Amino acid sequence: MPFAVFILAVAALAMATAYTRNFQRTIVELQTELGESAFAGLTPRAQWLRTGLVAAGWPVLMGAGILFVAWWKAVALVVGGFLLLVPLLGSFTPRAGAPHYIEAIQRDLARRIGSGGKDAAALRRLGAALEALRAGSEAAPP
Repeated sequence: MPFAVFILAVAALAMATAYTRNFQRTIVELQTELGESAFAGLTPRAQWLRTGLVAAGWPVLMGAGILFVAWWKAVALVVGGFLLLVPLLGSFTPRAGAPHYIEAIQRDLARRIGSGGKDAAALRRLGAALEALRAGSEAAPP
């Protein structure tokens, strides 16, 4: 693994971590407004996958760096990437609570409601509550 590829992998994982962090903050904010039981319904399935990939990605990247790059460089770059790049790149992703994330949650809810299932009625109620919350926040002055 060339050194440049390793640096690009650290940057890509840092960007994915920043995006996932902001998305998760949006879910937590909505959960506090809509109630504790809303968490499972609000969390899109893709968010579970992103969270798992980010959680597994940092140790895998560290292991690959130790195998193919000098161990001290790998440790320095992974720790630096996590501590410095994640907040820096996070400023380039939509902030937590942005309409981008809420629309993604609503699209996921609509897809899950459309596929039917035993929880479709609960997801409809959750979607209506989310829409009412969003309409209320758009009507309120900043």
